[in-house]
Amino acid sequence: MFLNVLAAAVVKLEDASNFRAFKVVVAVPNADLEIVRGALSGVAVLPDRDTAWVSEQALRAWPEVAHDATWQDALTAMIAKARPHGWVDDAAKSIKAHVEWTS
Repeated sequence: MFLNVLAAAVVKLEDASNFRAFKVVVAVPNADLEIVRGALSGVAVLPDRDTAWVSEQALRAWPEVAHDATWQDALTAMIAKARPHGWVDDAAKSIKAHVEWTS
């Protein structure tokens, strides 16, 4: 699954059933870090160009999956598998993702 940043105010959840790959893809031409941070406001925090901490709450509330119990259970399982690797910040309730810049 990945969050696809398509424009300064457009972010889509893509490949939502793929719980083996988790990333943020920036497809905004000539985007700088501040533009991407603004697009992901309330969804993820980017401490740098390579790392995103994605809000678990924001993922769970995404309109396409918010009421899908099977998807919610799979996200819970993904988080449990990521935790031992340091990819979960329990205090911030965030999941670590790498950032891929496509342009």
